Amino acid sequence: MRFRTLLTNPNLLLRVVQSIDKLSKGAVLKLTTEKLHVIVITDIGSGLQLWSDVAVNALFADYQLESLHNNEIYLEFSIDNLQRALKSAQGALKTTLKLTKKQGIPVLSLIIQNQSATGREITLCQDVPVRVLTPLQMEAIREPLVPDSQVHIMMPPLNSLRSIAERIKGMGDRVAVSANREGAMKIRVANDLVDITTFFRGLENLAYDSTQEPSSANQTPDREPSDFYTAVVDMKNFVRFLQSYHVVPKNIVCCIIEHHAVVFYVYIGSAGYGGVNEIDDQACGSLTYFIPVRQV
Repeated sequence: MRFRTLLTNPNLLLRVVQSIDKLSKGAVLKLTTEKLHVIVITDIGSGLQLWSDVAVNALFADYQLESLHNNEIYLEFSIDNLQRALKSAQGALKTTLKLTKKQGIPVLSLIIQNQSATGREITLCQDVPVRVLTPLQMEAIREPLVPDSQVHIMMPPLNSLRSIAERIKGMGDRVAVSANREGAMKIRVANDLVDITTFFRGLENLAYDSTQEPSSANQTPDREPSDFYTAVVDMKNFVRFLQSYHVVPKNIVCCIIEHHAVVFYVYIGSAGYGGVNEIDDQACGSLTYFIPVRQV
């Protein structure tokens, strides 16, 4: 098992880690020849899962990865530890990332080279302890299978949603997310004293693939395009999803599966991340949040 690379875009990797900081204390890093995956599965009470991927060429150069299992490596790590290490690499002249062992403990080691005010070269080593997972252990970590959604809609700007969430998060422990096929979305919170609904109009609905037969779960012949589809989710999970603002999303798609879940697809654009301007935005990466409906 071998992993060594130059981290050419520590800012982007830091922003991905900052997006998951409020979800859990730990996460799983899956390294493949084409992509870096970060996976977070929260406790049963929350139910939220995050599956993310970023193209290797958006983060690294001189990428060397070898393992006996299809050249894939799986590492469990502390989000806080990796976040601190990546902050140290911001603005560095050169950062090398490698998997190694120190005193018998596997670590992700960041070797950060910088320059002092006097021009003297400074080398800082930041070690992040990890637990290497076996392919058998990874078999138990599976991306959720969800029914087809009834509506796909582009989300309004995250800054608007964050401002709304900040005002309503203390008014209830659940939030109703609704959308229709005419570009409208509603965010509603209610308690014994207030009932507040925020409307968004003029949003873009994504077209369905007409070549595929819709599943029985997605067949709604008695519903008009103006009819809203709703999923009620935990307010804390909705606020956690909004932490994805750290990656400066290019687009966010909301998929509503009534009585089941809301799925948010956060697409990471290359704008604002030095060194990846020539990479196609959609190929740069994405974060997928699976948020189950709140059971009464």
